[in-house]
Amino acid sequence: MEDDIKLVVFDLDGTLIHLPIQYDRLKHEISKILRVNKVDSILSAISKAGLDERNKIFKIWDSLEAEAFLGMKKIEEGIRIYNDFHDKLKCLVTLQGRRVVRKILEETGLTFNHIITREDSVNRDEQLRIAIEKFKINPKEILVVGDRESDKEAAEKLGCRFIFIRSGMK
Repeated sequence: MEDDIKLVVFDLDGTLIHLPIQYDRLKHEISKILRVNKVDSILSAISKAGLDERNKIFKIWDSLEAEAFLGMKKIEEGIRIYNDFHDKLKCLVTLQGRRVVRKILEETGLTFNHIITREDSVNRDEQLRIAIEKFKINPKEILVVGDRESDKEAAEKLGCRFIFIRSGMK
């Protein structure tokens, strides 16, 4: 399989590292910003938010990620796959923000040819489309590595191959 793969696209949290973000706290803050009783889905709430609200949410999310950074742990299975494809083009797609991604990459020594963060899109399908367009590679020659069913669905929808990481840290 490795020989015909030209690009490997990695998810970050849950795949390469575990970042213990307080998502319940983030949902609470989002509900205050959006003036709603409860937020069930962070991504759904963000997709409905206006630009000013989205910026406020991202600022809070950035601060929670900065707090979580101290508890970051590498995920061995994801790092092994990253190392297995050391000679391939690599792209990172993540819902983490640029600020914490820079810190994580400095700390872990991981490198990528391109990085797509939540500031680019909070939609995994769209993140993968951005990567496909950036590298101009046939999706059949792209391997996506992720830890969520939604990662798998997005990869398959676009015609990419997929490897599931089961980190056991969620």
